[in-house]
Amino acid sequence: MIDITISDISLRESEQIHAARLSFKEKLETAKLLEKLQIDVIETGYVGDSRTDAVSIRMLASTIEYSAICVPVTLDKQQVDMTWDALSKARKPRLNIVVPTSTVQMEYGQQVKADSVLPLVGEITAHCANLCPDIEFTAVDSARSEPAFLSSVLKAAIASGAKTITLCDSVGELLPDELSEFISSVYESVPELHDVTLSLYCRDSLGLASAAALSGIKSGARQIKVSSGSASGTLSLEQFLNVIKIRGETLGISSNINVTALQRTSSQLAALAGVGGAGRVLADDTGSKAEETGLSEDTDIDALRSHILSLGYDVSEDDLERVFTQFKDIARSKKVVNRDIEALIAETAGQAAPVYQLHNYVINSGNTITATAFIELARDGSVSKALSAGDGPIDAAFKAAEQVFGVHYELEEFQIQAVTEGREATGDALVKLRHGGKLYSGRGVSTDIIAASIRAYLSAVNKIVNEERNHV
Repeated sequence: MIDITISDISLRESEQIHAARLSFKEKLETAKLLEKLQIDVIETGYVGDSRTDAVSIRMLASTIEYSAICVPVTLDKQQVDMTWDALSKARKPRLNIVVPTSTVQMEYGQQVKADSVLPLVGEITAHCANLCPDIEFTAVDSARSEPAFLSSVLKAAIASGAKTITLCDSVGELLPDELSEFISSVYESVPELHDVTLSLYCRDSLGLASAAALSGIKSGARQIKVSSGSASGTLSLEQFLNVIKIRGETLGISSNINVTALQRTSSQLAALAGVGGAGRVLADDTGSKAEETGLSEDTDIDALRSHILSLGYDVSEDDLERVFTQFKDIARSKKVVNRDIEALIAETAGQAAPVYQLHNYVINSGNTITATAFIELARDGSVSKALSAGDGPIDAAFKAAEQVFGVHYELEEFQIQAVTEGREATGDALVKLRHGGKLYSGRGVSTDIIAASIRAYLSAVNKIVNEERNHV
């Protein structure tokens, strides 16, 4: 019997298809259902700049026990490091380096040239292998790639530590025998492929994805990518597992899937996928739907804990206290809705204990005066004060904070966006600081964009200070 590994990419695809986007609670429920089916690998979306990406991966990593948690990464060391920071506590972590290898995908999809991609493949794969024991490399649109270039890329990935190689019929136009011929040609040009696990990604544009996957298995594939509901046209989890359930024994193919739970679990997965998307409403205990209601300033910490649990998050007591403190700040001026709470969790969950905390600040700014900032920062029970002018109120606040630190940190990036709508919208600030050749990011949330910016700045500084303390 040929044992097949099943890798489900439903969560990854839900991030790529706007209409199928899931809330964090729905992602967690989806992952739990996939684990109930004994899916071998659950692949998530990328860890990007979204305020909840990293905390979502952390929560999944701490929750899922049986399945490997696989997170895609790009050819960017900083993005890899940020992803590994979120994934590292998983019981079975896997990094999947996803790289376009066809000319159309490289030049028109990502505006890169082949000669710039190849050197990075070995470098980034080796970097990932130094962090994580299980590395997958996915050659996107490999079926339409130049054979010589594809061979060079795969050789580099395998030599640098990739243990699974995924070939992709990204268009889904190969017939089963054509896919088999393609796999044979790759094995011939890359003999090293015999030493790793060959994986297949098949789109179902012609309705032949299951047949193509079976043909691929006969040609050497031992991992198959599937997606629940196949909203993006990927090989359907339900369809492929039914093939194995009905014909697996006669075809000599087996898997670890809990086929007895397939029908019920598939229905539950389909229901979750069906409620994804913007404009989501909440269901009460009777099953009826109601618009989301906000939490008020009167909400105590126990009620907040219960509400956070209902959203699918499980935060530590230390993190809960930090979230509650900032929750109170926001609740003084508005009703706090779920998106506000998720932003607060993303800012605090899994972060190191803060060294510097914002105690107080006063800003003077206008179109006829130079902006000045007076800031008070608490550290180790004492409060330090500083006053500085700057090119705008946020620049002045950052410079005042630097006076307290006694260190200048290079500001690499600063962003702020609204978490919620309306005049009382909550602001989510992102700050990236460069120090010692490394990049440190921080987030801050507040209804006051200056307070959000200062908190984001302090969050990044606290990471730097904590890292330096740990290396002393």
